[in-house]
Amino acid sequence: MNSFCTYCSATKRDEPGEIPAIHRYQSARIDNIYSAACLLGVEFYILSGEFGLIPPERTIPWYDHLLKPEEASVLADRIVGQIRQHGITTLIYFTQPLAQEPHALPYHDAIAVACSRATAAFCVIEMRV
Repeated sequence: MNSFCTYCSATKRDEPGEIPAIHRYQSARIDNIYSAACLLGVEFYILSGEFGLIPPERTIPWYDHLLKPEEASVLADRIVGQIRQHGITTLIYFTQPLAQEPHALPYHDAIAVACSRATAAFCVIEMRV
C-alpha cells in the first residue's frame, strides 16, 4: 500500500483532552498533504516524535516534544512495527528542505531507517515554500 507522510508541527491546538491528530496540528503543510492524499485515495500519516506514525483521525492529547537526534533510533524501532501493522509498502515522505529545517532531520532519519528495516520503499519529496 502506498502512503503519504509528513512530520508533525510544533504549533498545536491547545484544546483539552484528545482530539484527532489532523485537528491537533496546525500546519498548512500537513493540511495540504492530507488533502492531496484524500484526493488521490492514498493513506496519510503524520510522523510524531512522541507517537510515531499517526493516522489523521487518531485522537491525541496536546504535547510538546521536539524529536532529538539521539531519540531517532528508538522512534525508528517503533515505526517499523507501525509500517508492518498498516501494511505500508511504499512511503512517500514530504519534507521541507532539511538544510532550511534542521529540526526536521531527526524525523527524516527515523522514518528512513524504519522504512529500510521494514523493507518499505521510501521516497522523499522536498517541498519548496
